Amino acid sequence: MKFPVDLLADVSQAELERLAHNYMNNLLYSNPDSPEHLTLSDSTQVTIDISSVGFVPLYGSSDKQKILALFSPSDPFTAVALYLLDQWWAVDDILKTADPARDGALGVETVGERIVLYILNRVIYRVKEMSSEELPFLCHGEKDNAKILWNNGEAVGFYSVKPSGSLCSYFSTRSYQLPVMDSIFVRKCQRGKGFGLQMLEDFVLSFKEDCLGLRYPLTKSMYKVCEKYLCQYPGDTDLLWEVESIGGPNQRTNIASKIQAMDLSVSKSLGASFTEESLITAVTEKDVVMEAVTTQIKEAESMECTVEIVEEVTVLRATREPELPVAARGRSSGSKQRKMGAKITEDKSEKVIRIEDIEAETPREEQVSVQQKTELHKVSELVQTE
Repeated sequence: MKFPVDLLADVSQAELERLAHNYMNNLLYSNPDSPEHLTLSDSTQVTIDISSVGFVPLYGSSDKQKILALFSPSDPFTAVALYLLDQWWAVDDILKTADPARDGALGVETVGERIVLYILNRVIYRVKEMSSEELPFLCHGEKDNAKILWNNGEAVGFYSVKPSGSLCSYFSTRSYQLPVMDSIFVRKCQRGKGFGLQMLEDFVLSFKEDCLGLRYPLTKSMYKVCEKYLCQYPGDTDLLWEVESIGGPNQRTNIASKIQAMDLSVSKSLGASFTEESLITAVTEKDVVMEAVTTQIKEAESMECTVEIVEEVTVLRATREPELPVAARGRSSGSKQRKMGAKITEDKSEKVIRIEDIEAETPREEQVSVQQKTELHKVSELVQTE
């Protein structure tokens, strides 16, 4: 089965309009009680009558060349089918081809290809798939330099270019100073398959200039495509430029430098988040240590003035050890803090062992030297004072 892009290879725009006008005249005198219906790919049936069809300009603001479109009652501003060669064609079928040779990025030349470009831009992109951060593309002119990307028998995207020397639409007397890709689009159902990169590579290979432009502003997804291209072709860092207006020397920004700056800003923000997380971790671990020390002090308060008081003094001294600098950030901070906690635990365990030895020897001693009594008396006074 052939599709419009295959059937319209040798058909003129004038012939399409003549056939469409004939159809409209017949529709005016048709029986309104038995209207025709068109079934879309989602099984929706659209009634074909004089109120649901109308001519639309194929090339934007110019109404010299028009095509007949069918509109759905649920969305009277979006075409769901076009009347081509005495037949209604749904939008999905207009984007298909039966020609196996139609593959890759191919230039738009015939009226059938212009119609495919119209559907991709005005219906698929602008009405159905344009995101909030994107701006609508201008309608492509009759002689605009554009290519459609074909894959597995259907159109998956397009891009258009303003060649160097062509007049700028914003300034009728000024021309572009370098080739500029002013639009690029890949259908959502076809994204993530490298088609954006494929079209960017085709754009680069189509021109021999030392500098190539991409229309400002670029979307985040387009920056990612450019980043992939520059990773594959690191020698092209001075080739791609984001341009405004006609792309003069002061109206362009190097894309490789901009991507690098964006990566640095992302790294800084990630570093800030890691620092905050590390600081919270450090504070939490210190809180745990201080809680343990407080528990030991509370337990010690209920003990008699024996040599166990040495354990209380030891714990208090352990908290006066040099603190780990808070400046240590990132992943290494966690391991350093764990080492600090381990050191405190080891000090505690050593003191406990020494205390147990003293307690074991105390009953065997019949007399305690005056010096030992004095030391114990001082420790007892210290505890009572605290």
